[in-house]
Amino acid sequence: MFVIEEVKDVNQKMAVVAEVLKDLPEWFGIPESTQAYIEEAKDLQVWAAYQESDLTGFVSLSYSSEDCAEIDCLGVKKAYQGRGIGSQLLATLESEASKNVDFLQVKTVAEGSNKDYDRTNIFYGSLGFKKLEIFPQLWGSQNPCQILIKKMG
Repeated sequence: MFVIEEVKDVNQKMAVVAEVLKDLPEWFGIPESTQAYIEEAKDLQVWAAYQESDLTGFVSLSYSSEDCAEIDCLGVKKAYQGRGIGSQLLATLESEASKNVDFLQVKTVAEGSNKDYDRTNIFYGSLGFKKLEIFPQLWGSQNPCQILIKKMG
């Protein structure tokens, strides 16, 4: 059993993001990029999932326009993956975002480019996200950026 709580304190937001991303080097192995997620969390809405007192995962929400929210970052520690925590974090984020916007997007590495991100794409597809566009050079040719989108409500 796990609980999801919104993290309000700026330093706690950064600590939550740092702790989870440190456990996920397959997805977050570029130090500069990982540090950017940690820093950006200060200014975003962040929810953390806990099993008893153990931090298991988090999700952060930003807005890319007046019509679209964005999953800035979502991570679940490896030991807790496959238990529905990511889905529940996303449901919490969607509930909040749907008050303000009609669409939700997430950027990920394009399908077929990285086996770990292929799992990520399957996860988002299972929750109703659809492929919008691929930007082959946004993150460099080794990591083509794929945008997935979901209509809210």
